[in-house]
Amino acid sequence: MVDQNALRFNQAMIVSLIGLAFVLNIPWLSALVAALMLIGTAWPGLAAFQLFYRRVLLPAGLLRPSPRQEDPAAPRFAQGLGGSFLLLAVVAFALGATTLGWALNLIVVALALINLLFDFCLGCFIYFQLERAGVLGKIRAAR
Repeated sequence: MVDQNALRFNQAMIVSLIGLAFVLNIPWLSALVAALMLIGTAWPGLAAFQLFYRRVLLPAGLLRPSPRQEDPAAPRFAQGLGGSFLLLAVVAFALGATTLGWALNLIVVALALINLLFDFCLGCFIYFQLERAGVLGKIRAAR
């Protein structure tokens, strides 16, 4: 089961923080979001936005769970993909390629917004296509 409201909150946080980073020209904020996303991908129990959602927003009654029967691996893959784009943006900033860094940030924002507003996750779509092609099965078997 996957809590759709938890995913939406995660996307809203990504859009808000990266949008703030862009508007205020704070590249280190995208590094922070990249780190949070990648940590949450590698260790789902440490996903900061999800922890805030479960420990603060749910108990306060500000949001309610919306469980859906879904493989949690797909949104986790999508989050890792977004975090990787942000990590590339951080590298671009470090190398002085500011325009490229912000472009990568805005791609992540656009895709998170599309997911948030239209319930279409491109990273999940890529995950399912890789799974359908047998690529993910080969990766899992190699472990």
